[in-house]
Amino acid sequence: MMAEDMAQKKLRGSGGYAIARITDEEQKKGNLGGPELFLAGIGRLDEDRFVKYHCNKCEKEYEGSPAIHYENPNEELAEGVTLIEKGEYKCKTCSATIAQYRKFDVPAQQQAQVYAPRVEPATPDLVVATPPSTASDNFIPIQSLVGMSAYDSEAMLIGKVEQIGLSRDAGSAKITIKIGNKQVQWDGISKIGDIVLLKISDANTTLGGRCHACGYQNEAG
Repeated sequence: MMAEDMAQKKLRGSGGYAIARITDEEQKKGNLGGPELFLAGIGRLDEDRFVKYHCNKCEKEYEGSPAIHYENPNEELAEGVTLIEKGEYKCKTCSATIAQYRKFDVPAQQQAQVYAPRVEPATPDLVVATPPSTASDNFIPIQSLVGMSAYDSEAMLIGKVEQIGLSRDAGSAKITIKIGNKQVQWDGISKIGDIVLLKISDANTTLGGRCHACGYQNEAG
């Protein structure tokens, strides 16, 4: 890949960010639904692609590439969805994690993505691995998400989608999915396809019906 085919971009992670040269296709992968780009969406880049990185723990910027560690587990997470690589970028000084990523192998015919209403703020919070069989002609029944494995923004397994129902908030009813003791409203979903990407910050995710941001206790149901 010639250098002129790449652009220098800021790529965010949970523990900092990196400045690296990426292609247009990689930029599309790094866009998880908002204005920023994420290393988690792009995956592994060669070290010579990095210009510098910033470690939140060190509160310092370093020239060059963070350390890159990865493995190939080939672990089947759901029918037709296999985790073929997982890795992380680490600070070379303190070994803190800058970003983590996961690469999934899904049948090519199931790569088309369906988009739900977008919401702009915050860092992507959860991704839910969805069997390819649930998508047909750009239609995915919401009940098919029940039982699917759920991952956070760094593709770390956090649980399974247990229920989809209605929650009452300020006099209105909203479709909500329940993952363990987390409740995420449907309008927090930005992308549905081989995965479901939710754009809900931890501060706005309800836990046991209580909002972390304001402490409001939602009514059951």
